[in-house]
Amino acid sequence: MNAALATLPILVTLGLLALGVRALYAALSALATAIVITATSFRTPLGELGHAEQHMLPTIVELAAILFGGILLSELMTRTGAQSRLGNWIGSACSSPSRAVLLVMLGVTPFAESLTGFGIGVIVAIPLLRQLGLPPARAAVVGLLGLVTVPWGSLAPGSLVAAELGGVDFQQLGIDSALLSAPVFLITGSATLIVALGVRRAVASAGDLLLAVAALWGTVWAVNTFIGVPLAGVLGGLVTMVVLLLVSRLLEKSGAGAQREPIARTLSPYGFLVAGLLVSRLILESAGVKEGWWTVVAGPGGWLLLTAALTPKLLGAGEPVLGTAARAALGRWWQVTLTTVVFLTLGTLLTVTGMSRELAEACASIGSSYLVLAPWIGAIGGFLAGSNTGANAMFAASQANTAEALGYSTGHLVAVQNVSAALASGASSARVVLAAQLAENAPGPEAAAVVPARDSVSVPASTSASGGRTATPVLQAPAEAETSTARPVDTRWVLRTVLSVHALVFLTTGGIAVLWQ
Repeated sequence: MNAALATLPILVTLGLLALGVRALYAALSALATAIVITATSFRTPLGELGHAEQHMLPTIVELAAILFGGILLSELMTRTGAQSRLGNWIGSACSSPSRAVLLVMLGVTPFAESLTGFGIGVIVAIPLLRQLGLPPARAAVVGLLGLVTVPWGSLAPGSLVAAELGGVDFQQLGIDSALLSAPVFLITGSATLIVALGVRRAVASAGDLLLAVAALWGTVWAVNTFIGVPLAGVLGGLVTMVVLLLVSRLLEKSGAGAQREPIARTLSPYGFLVAGLLVSRLILESAGVKEGWWTVVAGPGGWLLLTAALTPKLLGAGEPVLGTAARAALGRWWQVTLTTVVFLTLGTLLTVTGMSRELAEACASIGSSYLVLAPWIGAIGGFLAGSNTGANAMFAASQANTAEALGYSTGHLVAVQNVSAALASGASSARVVLAAQLAENAPGPEAAAVVPARDSVSVPASTSASGGRTATPVLQAPAEAETSTARPVDTRWVLRTVLSVHALVFLTTGGIAVLWQ
């Protein structure tokens, strides 16, 4: 009975989303359902609930700062023409459509997400995909599918939580998660090429896919094994970008002599952000500070806000843009943040009241067949919480206890939980809403050639954002695809597509779990 009640908030969420209800209203309805169930069947002292909410407050503040700083930085990069220049540079460096898409999906997105977390990889990737010529809805899907290194997102706090609650070694969990990520990279990469290029061109690009997957997976595994867990995703994304750019330079002889605009200044905001995050992380670790408000101020949220404030200066903007960009970012920020906070509150409530544990234990009662379901348990947590850390807080301990009861490797099952929850967090409603908004507002290559007068900064209206050349899309969209950023993105199609790909990954992971004795 209790297990059936524990599933109700999840069923309410999925049912309302399937009916096309907005993510915020679905989240509020699920939260209201969970509160009623808590009051009637999973009674929990108010002190415990209050303590859990208080403990979550720094995370909520950091999340809000990260989302606002990320959206503001994206807005500034677009308004100054930097996003356009960066997209054109990638297009000229990788004239092969498959390599250009894989560079963003398996290189840029994992690098940005592993460094900062909280969906910033999507914020960086989607405007670039639009500049390459991908229609809005398809750019949203590819951006979300690029969230494949979330176990190492924001330098791996989610994996650390899984290791602590599951009672397994942190580095060994990183290694096991890396091993399980091979099919994740391969399946999502294949789906990305199909969405972006179509089936026939995707098959023809199998060599590029295997190269990118090998670079990312090999680096992630090697860093986890020989260096440590936190930097695995960052270095994996970086190595993948370097490999694809080198291959493009060697193979694309026709563009070898083309003059490309220096890109260093365009990348300066990202360079400033990376340097600041790494330095502050070293300072906090040396001081022994692992949680609290200092981690918020010196973490991704604080550095994103500082980077955004300095971006006009770093890029040499000729006109003031920060005020108008901040107002535009604020209008896009509040709903995404509110939806995310409601889902995070729901995940916390399910954990504190014991509903998540009840659900996991009910599934474990079926015996060894549970191994097939284990990825789906982790995925439910990731989908609802929108966070690998939150999902592991919900289910990692239960997965570990179930493994012991079944005589199965605790480390392996916690790794299944870690990878599945991380991947599913990329399909959370808040992430989908964020991706849709970014894709709708990011200009495509047809808009990059001329910067609108109201957004004009330092790029003359008669020239392209790349310094005089008209932006040429690397990707030619299918005739039936979207052609205007003014057309709203169908979030239900985006969610269905991403979840379908994830379902294939979870089926594969379940099969591996059965064989991985």
